[in-house]
Amino acid sequence: MQSLQTNPFLGTDYLQFGNSKQQALAKDLEEWKILKSLHGFKPTLVGTIPLDIDTDSSDVDILVKFNIPAHLQKICYAKFRNLPNYSFSEKTVALRVTLICRFETKNFHYEIFGQSVEPTEQFGWIHMMVENRFLTLADPTFREEIRNLKKQGIKTEPAFCQILDLKGDPYKTLVLWNQKSDEQFKELLLQRGFQTIPN
Repeated sequence: MQSLQTNPFLGTDYLQFGNSKQQALAKDLEEWKILKSLHGFKPTLVGTIPLDIDTDSSDVDILVKFNIPAHLQKICYAKFRNLPNYSFSEKTVALRVTLICRFETKNFHYEIFGQSVEPTEQFGWIHMMVENRFLTLADPTFREEIRNLKKQGIKTEPAFCQILDLKGDPYKTLVLWNQKSDEQFKELLLQRGFQTIPN
């Protein structure tokens, strides 16, 4: 497993060298100063666009950590309330108070997802790390099958579990896979008929 210190997904530089959608996102984040506005909350990009498995309807997901919920709400209101379809809500996810801020720019729909733990300890990050390992270790047909399921409206985590024939709650199942070795990942991919790529 990759150490956090060298993990490119902790930054956004990789977007500038990515596909056209990733490059457009890099410009959008800069133009609207979205990550700069959230600087004190450790904003971390996750989801399908970083992994290049997005569809036309994919949101931009940003994980943040707050210490005091009202501080995040205040910043989001100050910085984003004038953007289209702004909303701010609170719910409980995985027994944690979770704040969700949504808004749109001309090119992207954003969802900021805040909890009182580090972004790298949140399920959204762990899911992305597991998904990235499967995508990196499998041949390109695996990515195409994920994309095809997503185009049919199936969400990302259920799509992975469906293709890999993993049972149970997809969101909890992928978290458990974070503890497994690359060999176990490859074994499952081979069982499901996918070629694997050497590390």
